[in-house]
Amino acid sequence: MVIKHWSFIVMILIVTPVYVLQRIGVILPRLVNNYLNDLLSIPLTLCLILTILKWRKGNHYLLPISMISIVVLYYSFYFEYYLPQYQPRYTADYLDILCYVLGGFLFYLQQRFVLPKV
Repeated sequence: MVIKHWSFIVMILIVTPVYVLQRIGVILPRLVNNYLNDLLSIPLTLCLILTILKWRKGNHYLLPISMISIVVLYYSFYFEYYLPQYQPRYTADYLDILCYVLGGFLFYLQQRFVLPKV
C-alpha cells in the first residue's frame, strides 16, 4: 500500500512539523516556510489518489502523466489564481507553481522507481 511506503511516511514526517511550526508562529527559513509544503503537496495528494486507485483497480495501476498534469494544473489554478482573488490569506506566487510542477515530476519518478509494483 502506497501510504505505508517509507517515501510517503518521510514526506509526512517533513510536512507535519513545518505546518505545526508555522501555526504556532515559529519563524522558519524562507524556502522552508514558503515552498517546502507546496513542493510536497502534489506527491502526497497523488500518493493518496494512487492508493485508492490501486485498491479499486489492482496493484499494478500507475497514474498516467495526464492525470499527474491535471492535478498540477488544478492546484496551480486554484491556489495561485482563484483563491488569491477571493481570500486575502492566499497570494499568487509563480514559484509555488514551479513547486507544484517539480512535485508532479517527483511523484512521477517516485511511482516509477520507488513505490512497490505489487
